[in-house]
Amino acid sequence: MDVRDPIEELESTIVFAHLARQSPDYAERARRFVRGVAPILASTQKHFPYYTRHDAHHGYQVVRRLKDVMLPGCLQTDTPQCLNGPELFLLIAAAYAHDLGMTVFPGEHQSLAEQLNLPANGWETDVALTDHLRREHSKRGGHYIHQNSEELAVPENLVAPLDLIMRSHNMSLSQLDAQGRTPFAAEDRELDIRQLAAILCTADALEFSATRVLDGVIDLTRQAEGIAAKISYRENRKHICICDSLAVADEGNVIVSGTFKEDDVLALAHRTLDEIEGWVRGYCEIDRQSKIPRLRVRPEPFTRRLEIPGARFERLGVRMSKRAVIDLVASEAVWSGAKGAPIRELIQNAVEACRYRQHHSSPADQYLPRIVVAFDRQAHTVRVSDNGCGMSQRTILDNFLSVASSRAKEPAYASALYAPIARFGTGFWSIFTIGEHARIQTAPFEGGGGDRAGLRFDVSLDELKDYTVFHECDATPGTSVTLHLADNLVIDDVFEECKRLVVCAAVPIELHIDGSIEHLPDSVRMLTANDLLGHKIELLNQGLQVFQWRKDAADVQVTMALAFRMIDNRPTFRVNDHTSVISWLDHAFRQVKTSVCGFSVGWQIAPACFELGRVGAANANVTSPRGIEYTLDRGQVRPSLTSTALGQRIIDIIHEGYREFLKENNAYDPESIYRLGEESELSGGNVYDTYAGQQLTDATQHYPDLLCFRLYEVNDLNGASSGVARHFNWNELQSMRGTCFVVQTLIELHGPTGLARSIYPEQSLPLTYGAAEVIKKREAIKDPVYVLTADRRASMLFDADPDSTVQIIDAQMGQLGPCRITLQRFNLENVVLDPAGHRIIASVRGPWTGALYERTFNVPGGLPYVFLGRHRVLILTGSRLHETVLSLAKQKRFSKLASLVDDLRKDDEGFRPEALKTVL
Repeated sequence: MDVRDPIEELESTIVFAHLARQSPDYAERARRFVRGVAPILASTQKHFPYYTRHDAHHGYQVVRRLKDVMLPGCLQTDTPQCLNGPELFLLIAAAYAHDLGMTVFPGEHQSLAEQLNLPANGWETDVALTDHLRREHSKRGGHYIHQNSEELAVPENLVAPLDLIMRSHNMSLSQLDAQGRTPFAAEDRELDIRQLAAILCTADALEFSATRVLDGVIDLTRQAEGIAAKISYRENRKHICICDSLAVADEGNVIVSGTFKEDDVLALAHRTLDEIEGWVRGYCEIDRQSKIPRLRVRPEPFTRRLEIPGARFERLGVRMSKRAVIDLVASEAVWSGAKGAPIRELIQNAVEACRYRQHHSSPADQYLPRIVVAFDRQAHTVRVSDNGCGMSQRTILDNFLSVASSRAKEPAYASALYAPIARFGTGFWSIFTIGEHARIQTAPFEGGGGDRAGLRFDVSLDELKDYTVFHECDATPGTSVTLHLADNLVIDDVFEECKRLVVCAAVPIELHIDGSIEHLPDSVRMLTANDLLGHKIELLNQGLQVFQWRKDAADVQVTMALAFRMIDNRPTFRVNDHTSVISWLDHAFRQVKTSVCGFSVGWQIAPACFELGRVGAANANVTSPRGIEYTLDRGQVRPSLTSTALGQRIIDIIHEGYREFLKENNAYDPESIYRLGEESELSGGNVYDTYAGQQLTDATQHYPDLLCFRLYEVNDLNGASSGVARHFNWNELQSMRGTCFVVQTLIELHGPTGLARSIYPEQSLPLTYGAAEVIKKREAIKDPVYVLTADRRASMLFDADPDSTVQIIDAQMGQLGPCRITLQRFNLENVVLDPAGHRIIASVRGPWTGALYERTFNVPGGLPYVFLGRHRVLILTGSRLHETVLSLAKQKRFSKLASLVDDLRKDDEGFRPEALKTVL
């Protein structure tokens, strides 16, 4: 088909002929409009030489296609579907102008050159310009028409609806659905702009024509280099191979055929048609919701015949069993056997629906969200009902019943002002880990209340059908899911676990169980003495006290409770000299229980300055899901910049509460802070034989006043032997100089018959002090010399000194016999906060787990390694072992490295493996 004069082409279309009969005035306006935009559209090729047509001829082809996608009554007079003059004018104008912004308008070059810093030569195809035109074209076209509406013969009252229809081809279906609901009017008649946009977008999507490819473009893209040219070559070839072989049958189904030479072009054609099918389903759903349906195209898969002569093209290189995939996402392998998790997922969907409707409702709507979770013992069912946004048939098919197709992934669903809770599109399927079948009833929210047509359908995995039957029903906006539980489940167990997983909600939630109603709190509740002590609550009469604290910030809600005693008007976490209040608590190692939008989830957060889980507990709720990523079963937050920042925010708030506790009880000083931290670590909490990594840096940045140290100065008259210590927080310590010693390994005492006993590091302070005295005198150290107790704070300093080392001292313990002390040595002035400067060769997991330090030392026997507890090993710099370890680390052979260190551990125990003979 030849490309003719734009006005001649326009006048040859059936749509324009009907407009001319309906309204000669609007027909003349259409001529003037096309005459005005055609020269501008023709210049698009200058900026996008590799593209298919975006000129007036493309607009003409879209107008031609309009008659195919609409019901015949749309272009016949005196029928309910008949389009009037303004509606036809809008369709024609949008068909021509939807790509108007893809070029530079007359007189616009200079302003764009200044705005985008365009070069003097080659500016027409400069990347900054083409990116700008491509990104902003839908806005630019409408703005140009508004500025030139009189010259283009667009009535002022139709500028806004025309702009919306033009922009619709760049909108997601959700955006179009939301933005197109507000009606317009013209000539005393309501204009359904959303439906007109759906008609236009359908015609544009199905526009495959023999003239879509510009002359010479194929040769141009074939000869050009770069990814853009290759992509454009395939896109143009796709149109040539299909040409005008796309038709809409009388029944409304789409038939498309084509002959191809290149397999990648054929694959691209199939992918394109897949996308078009999805769009058409959505446009048909919009049309179905309109008062007068007008689309003839049916929301069904296209009939395709795309072939490569002489070859057999199979679309799926990787095949998946639908049944197997659904069985997997609905299995306990994903959901970890948690019986309350499926109900949590349904409640999450309900909360999301209410949040979305609330976000898109105006105050005048007086929308009050509500969710009811009803547990029925007799019927053995759980029903989750909400009055949220509900679902259209399109949403049900494209998202709800499509595995891993979440609405949250649609660009229009999330926005700068709205962050969805939804993530993977698999949560609904979790219900089949505890249920047999479900009945869903839903009605979409359309900007107001009241009853309207809803849909009811059933889903069951026992009989996985390849179709869904929708029954229409009267329903208010919202969704109800009724789950029939498996016979072997106890409904009360599901109820209790559900309450554990859903701790609060900003949306009102009622839990019903056989007439009893429980309301979930709207924020994380205050922790009480009963939460900490449980059945041991009577301990409050024996001197135990509970400190309660909470803070509600914009992003995080935190509550905390601590159990303590008062002795001599100072707080203590001790019950006696050997144990902490952990023995009195009703739980242990709870740490911080975290949730997002009220839904409980595991979270790896930074440690606090004290062992919170041994002396109390805290609950934290992150109030916005923005930026949070989860494991598939939503049981754990995945590490990310957002989760790390929020985790630190939680700890910062906990430290705010801890400071209040200290001040309130006259304990906000380095000595008390250190003592309470030490007491909180009793009964197994003092873990110091792992690499501290980022902990010192984080502590100095976020709580330097709470990072406190106990130092014994060697040769001080009030030294370790008298139990007198000096305490410093980080702000004081960082300006100090001195050599420090600490023992963090067992000291073994040998008697006449062998090993007599072992002294644990926590008990070794006198021995450490004596050994430090020997070294100070032997080396004549002039700067202060300090001894530290074996704890995590000492490990932070040792790890942060890249020149830290070990020294071995042989001592005599009187009648107990000789012993060998391994002292760790570091200098305060050498501390480096950045972990990159700690000289850590690698951290590994495997047969041995821990960190390998690169250090210089000299130990008896000349071994090139020293173990410092279970998870740290020092490797002698310059040794053959050092070379081997560095080589393995450089090759990222961490598993091999873990095995090598495990062999070193065996060698340290006196049994040298054969594999070590070449490296030791």
